[in-house]
Amino acid sequence: MLLALTLLICPPITAAPISRDDPESADPGSKGISSASGSAVVVTANPLASEAALRSLREGGTAVDALVTAQAVLAVVEPQSSGLAGGGFLLHWDAKQRRLEVLDGREVAPERSQPDDLLNPSGSPLPWREATAKANAIGIPGTVALLWEAHQNHGRLAWAHTFQPAIRLASVGFQPSPRLRRSIRLAQRFGVAHSPGFQALYLPGGQPPPADQPFRNSALSQTLRLLARDGGPAFYQGPLAQQILDGINALQASEPDFRGWSPADLSGYAVLDRAPLCRQQLQHQICTMPPPSSGGLALLQTLALLSQSSDLPGSSAAEPEIWRQLGRAQAWADADRLYWVRDPRDGAVPTVGLLDPGYIAKRAQAMQIAEATQPTPGLPPGSDRYPFGRPGQGQEQGTTQITIVDAGGNIASYTSSVETIFGSRHLVAGMVMNNQLTDFAFRPSLGGKPVANRRLPGRRPMSSMAPTLVFRHGQPVLALGSPGGRSIPHLLSRVLLASMVWNEPPTRAVALPHLVRRGETLVLEDDPPLAWPLPLEQLTTKGPVRRQPIGSGTALVQRIDGVWQGVADPRREGTALALP
Repeated sequence: MLLALTLLICPPITAAPISRDDPESADPGSKGISSASGSAVVVTANPLASEAALRSLREGGTAVDALVTAQAVLAVVEPQSSGLAGGGFLLHWDAKQRRLEVLDGREVAPERSQPDDLLNPSGSPLPWREATAKANAIGIPGTVALLWEAHQNHGRLAWAHTFQPAIRLASVGFQPSPRLRRSIRLAQRFGVAHSPGFQALYLPGGQPPPADQPFRNSALSQTLRLLARDGGPAFYQGPLAQQILDGINALQASEPDFRGWSPADLSGYAVLDRAPLCRQQLQHQICTMPPPSSGGLALLQTLALLSQSSDLPGSSAAEPEIWRQLGRAQAWADADRLYWVRDPRDGAVPTVGLLDPGYIAKRAQAMQIAEATQPTPGLPPGSDRYPFGRPGQGQEQGTTQITIVDAGGNIASYTSSVETIFGSRHLVAGMVMNNQLTDFAFRPSLGGKPVANRRLPGRRPMSSMAPTLVFRHGQPVLALGSPGGRSIPHLLSRVLLASMVWNEPPTRAVALPHLVRRGETLVLEDDPPLAWPLPLEQLTTKGPVRRQPIGSGTALVQRIDGVWQGVADPRREGTALALP
């Protein structure tokens, strides 16, 4: 039964400027909804990447061949969100082997890292914006290693061939898209100094590159050519690796507290194979990312809490109580993941207990009783104490999603990131260097206890990325993922709710408005691609509510009546393309 509506005296909904939680949300997107259907589908965040990926499929390539092509192109045309010097997670379905695998290409803290690297001399956390540009924020990149391992296992086209579209775009040039130019302006207003390399390439003369002239990145073209010729290992050992080390370690001249990287930091990087995190939800098997990502856990917990708290079957997007319960479930799932999730190298994350049906039932009951209070983390089965200090919210922004299914039924759902918009704004060999180490807790301990997600050498920071596959009767029926920082599981839970409960078609499932929790604040999407299906006054709560743009970028592929349908989020410049 739906809970009875309680009338409350609530604060008015207020509008907000560009959110510091998500600077990419300022992008107004295309407003048109790109969709395509056929035997094979690609959905990426840029039409040039989608076109190149579809060409790979047309030439007989696999989903992984198309993925490598798309990510290489995005490194050229969408550098504000992802690139070769970032990291990501891949969820891959091998149709012939009927095997689902996770590849963890998350960045790693260098061996000279210290837990207090993002604290100032007085022991206080650096201001977040300042920290994003620090050399100590740059992690050992994993993107190239992930692409190489995936291609070695599942590629059919020559590795060098998959890089050709990106090489051509970087050397000959392309017209910078409106979103790229807007992102450069956002970075310009970010309030911290940019590296000379970033200034020279993206802000020549203090202005973004002209929209009507080809934009080239000659240094990146050379890097792409080298990787195409010598393979993924060339990123981690050899002349390119030395160029990366020299570029990173040169930052010690301006940042004396930065201890630099060693050759072993690069040569020792390894992609990790992990078991996907799968649970039965909404009458389907939903499989997603395990730790060190917290996004998969939060997604599954949100859906489980929502199922316990609401009468989902037969509900619709016009019912305000479903939306309110969704916001509460997001907040309670956040409380658990932000407390418990860390790099599993330091000890098992209690995902089994956190998803235990009995535990979920108790949390759902508490969620209703303590509706107006900020939730605290729970004690899952098998835990009898709180071993960690409780951190606050963090921020992630510069991310992209690629979802591909090939004619053989192989599927790649891949989320990739450089973290903040244009990462650290440091460039090496034409590549935007990430700043993913700001995803660690800045304070390594709180209240005399260590924080679970504290910075340690060789560790991978907690993420929110959650590429996801949905199965019915053992067959994949839906694949999706999205950028959006800490809001990623919030965005995906709303999309899955629309697809699997409200039975919305893929275009509407992606384009319907978003509702996300940011701390105590309920954020309602302002000016969504599709209008809110109910008056927003019905969504007020006891806590603060604000309206603002929400920068999702969902890439969804769904099988309907035997045909794959792909949809790109209209909030960005994404494009869906298909083979007949």
